Amino acid sequence: MTHKGTVTLETERLILRRFTPDDAEAMFRNWASDPEVTKFLMWQTHSGVSDSKAVIDSWVELYQKPEYYSWAVVLKAIDEPIGGISVVHQQEDVGLVHIGYCIGRQWWRQGYTSEALTALVKFFFEDVGANRVESRHDPRNPNSGKVMQKAGLQFEGTMRKADKNNQGVCDAAYYAILAEDYLGRKYPAEKPTDITADNYTELNSKVVNRWTEGGWEWGKPITHETYEAARRGKWDVLLTPTKPVPHEWLPALKDAKLLGLACGGGQQMPIFTALGADCTVLDFSDAMLENDRLVAERECYDINIVKADITKRLPFENCAFDIIFHPVSNCYIEDVYHVWNECFRVLKPGGFLLAGCDNGFNFLFDSYDRPLTIQNTYPFNPLKNPAQMQKLIADDDGIQFGHSIDEQIGGQLKAGFTLTDVFEDFDTGAVPGDYPSYWATRSVKPEGAR
Repeated sequence: MTHKGTVTLETERLILRRFTPDDAEAMFRNWASDPEVTKFLMWQTHSGVSDSKAVIDSWVELYQKPEYYSWAVVLKAIDEPIGGISVVHQQEDVGLVHIGYCIGRQWWRQGYTSEALTALVKFFFEDVGANRVESRHDPRNPNSGKVMQKAGLQFEGTMRKADKNNQGVCDAAYYAILAEDYLGRKYPAEKPTDITADNYTELNSKVVNRWTEGGWEWGKPITHETYEAARRGKWDVLLTPTKPVPHEWLPALKDAKLLGLACGGGQQMPIFTALGADCTVLDFSDAMLENDRLVAERECYDINIVKADITKRLPFENCAFDIIFHPVSNCYIEDVYHVWNECFRVLKPGGFLLAGCDNGFNFLFDSYDRPLTIQNTYPFNPLKNPAQMQKLIADDDGIQFGHSIDEQIGGQLKAGFTLTDVFEDFDTGAVPGDYPSYWATRSVKPEGAR
């Protein structure tokens, strides 16, 4: 998860914000002093404003931690807190957050709590990249379960005598929603029969949006510290999953016009900008481009952001760029030759193309369990193989293609490039035998070429 801390959130009727010491009186008056509110909670009814102040003071100290989440539920109509909602437990290795909440009795059964919980579900899936949002309640308090249902959580079962609250040892009814449930509703899955050569990139755009908003590692923007380190000359960038690009592959970047092709996500373009390049980033994913926009806004630099499909003519004039940086992404398109031809067209003579390429190995297997068994035919093209299409859709993998060395490296040569260097790289997962799955290439457009 990419923790954001207790940031301010807003709904139609509510503001969710950090508690301040000035909230103690409202907390005590509106909910903490009411034994009916705390009846099924794990903390005792407050006996005075000092109790509320002590609790809030402890929360305020924790706000400096980005993984700490505790919001005051402020009703806009009266501009004061009427309850609280917070993460009471989280498990980083599985991306789990467990949410607890309470609200003053005067505001029960008016939809305020489910409105607040719905906002947190959105926040944790779309901004933090959680995998599971859950909550629980004492079955003797069924209205709490209704709050969870209205926020999209599903009942999973009751654990008998598994909890304890102010009524003693009790059962615990669990509700949860997964990232795949939430994002699947936001971006409904297409049927295999709906996918054609004319529209598969539209599906891939939606899939990458969903992955990015769910915390995909290639869509996580760099930190401010990484950006500042690049400005000091300490940096690395990736074309393939694990091996950094050799610094000698890049000419002087100061004032170079650089195109990040299918390169959104806020990872590489900020580095190149910090090194003095004039950057343009092109991607077909709104979510990936938004991360580049956010980093540029955070670090106060300009970048040209272009949403486009690399299977079409690139929206640039001939000879517009000195460098093209193209990480692994051709696995999401059918016709690689078109991409190399367009790269050649928009590069200046003497310009460099740095590209990451999938070598097709990963497409041979559905599983890396030993002994390795080849399950898929070659070439891997789901537009021509319904079984491959069915599995990709079911696994939410997008529409992917396996390409040959003829296409990936031979295609660059046919387009007119001169290959100057190449290296192999491995996947981030454990592939038996550590067989390389990627190539990175450095090519140049010859001087005098058009």
